[in-house]
Amino acid sequence: MLLKTACHNNFTRRRTSFVSAMIMALVAGLPQDILAQVPGVSEVCADRPSATGISPFAAAPQSAVSGAASSDRPASDLNCIDLFSTNRGAEATGVIELRRPWSPYGVTVTADGRHRHALTAWIRGLPNPLALGPYTAFVAWATPLALDPVVRLGEVTNGLNQLDEVAFNKYLVWITAEESGDVTERSGPLILRGRSPSSRMGAHDLMALAPSAEEGVKHTGPLSPNMDEQMVNPGNSWVLPPTYAGIPMLPGVMSVRPSVSPMALKTDASALPEAIPSEVIRLPHGGTLDLEAGFVRKTVGNRELAMLAFNQQIPGPLLEVTEATRIFVNFRNETPMPTAVHWHGLRLDNRYDGVPGVTQDPVLPGETFQYQLYFPDPGIYWYHPHHREDVQQELGLAGNMVVESAESGYYNTVAHEEVVMLDDLLLGPEEFVPFGDESANYMLMGRFGNVFLTNGEPEYGLEVTAGDVVRFHFTNASNTRTFNLSFRPTDTDNGTPLPIKVVGSDVSRFERESLAESIVLAPAERYTVEVLFPGGGTWSLANRVQGINHRQGLFLEEETILGRVTASGAT
Repeated sequence: MLLKTACHNNFTRRRTSFVSAMIMALVAGLPQDILAQVPGVSEVCADRPSATGISPFAAAPQSAVSGAASSDRPASDLNCIDLFSTNRGAEATGVIELRRPWSPYGVTVTADGRHRHALTAWIRGLPNPLALGPYTAFVAWATPLALDPVVRLGEVTNGLNQLDEVAFNKYLVWITAEESGDVTERSGPLILRGRSPSSRMGAHDLMALAPSAEEGVKHTGPLSPNMDEQMVNPGNSWVLPPTYAGIPMLPGVMSVRPSVSPMALKTDASALPEAIPSEVIRLPHGGTLDLEAGFVRKTVGNRELAMLAFNQQIPGPLLEVTEATRIFVNFRNETPMPTAVHWHGLRLDNRYDGVPGVTQDPVLPGETFQYQLYFPDPGIYWYHPHHREDVQQELGLAGNMVVESAESGYYNTVAHEEVVMLDDLLLGPEEFVPFGDESANYMLMGRFGNVFLTNGEPEYGLEVTAGDVVRFHFTNASNTRTFNLSFRPTDTDNGTPLPIKVVGSDVSRFERESLAESIVLAPAERYTVEVLFPGGGTWSLANRVQGINHRQGLFLEEETILGRVTASGAT
């Protein structure tokens, strides 16, 4: 009878209630398929082993939480850290949720581009520290995989613990017993440990998962990866984009070609008019702007390129109006492609929104269209095509609009006001890497450029006086790149960036201003910020991000200097 009862318990214990599971976990001699549950865990981490009470090493682990697999909440394996005990931790267990600290931007990163995580921990089963030796408290720590440095996260106890932030790319979390809860360096024994979700990213074993990626594809034609493509698209001759510095590409990737034809654009730029910098056009209520899109010649570095421009300007004319102004724009298309002009961010009549096939018919080559624009809200906006924008916007069709408030003192008083448009171009040795003709050929990841433009030039420059405050209106006109901008002193390799006051964005001025170390702009986003240049010297406008080398499973720190601000005066 006793044997039958034990077998029955082993068979049914995964379906028992929380109370039954707790009792069974205390029964000596039972297999440890059920762990002690940690109470109060957030919904995000509710399906982790510590929260469900089901061991990840159980013969048939399953979620003990109703709706744990719901798509309405974030995936726990990307947002939670499981804490496992060491021998000295006995039955201690826990889980940590990675939360995003507040930020004025859509993501929260450092000025170097590392994601910031605020850690919230739920812990159960920590023993009396005195039973482990001369210890009185438990302390949490974080360290990168190289184990240096080790940063203190705070003292922890059983239950809910709010820990400090972590900004490592890949890291471990340790909980140790210490002589005091105030210690600043770890010296005691390890009790619990866990690892960040990012630390599980490793190098691809492609020979096991995808041998063709290493071996490549045998070509049946000069550049076509297979006979079917060559027959459908004869003469398909693609110029491959330059490889990423320091990251060799896989043969199987390098052998792939788009299924569409490369677009034939103007290759001889010598006969085209030369592009000029953006000009400010101030328009009154009822004013009219003649806007023409056409080809221009622009020199970028040592390349002479055929590009597109509004009114021969890259970026296009900077339009300045006052709030509640109405203007008329007579647009002419002198490009070989259908197009239109989308007025990004404006609240305006739908018929003038400039989306071909949705709000209007495309403006064919040689044809015109008149837009009526009303500006109900102050702020920074921009205009660009919404028809094959992968080509037209990339080649230069974009410009800004600044709408000044009718209210006096809408912004703070500053010494300078700058409108800055950011972009990148994907160039080969002599010209643009080809675009797809029948359709876009960079639809999955977007078209990352290898040459940066700031207000149409490879390097931005500004001169101010020490003590000046500059208001910058930034726009990200690139199609897929996210920028992380900071102002850094040039007289040191890793100086502290200047504080940045974030005062507005796509939705105009913020109700509350905030300070940040950097400006994070996703494609099409705008931010208005103010920066004080406190003394004489030069500051670089730096873009620092953390890329990923997927082949090796590593984060890759990148920095690009987009320009410099020089302040004259006392140092």
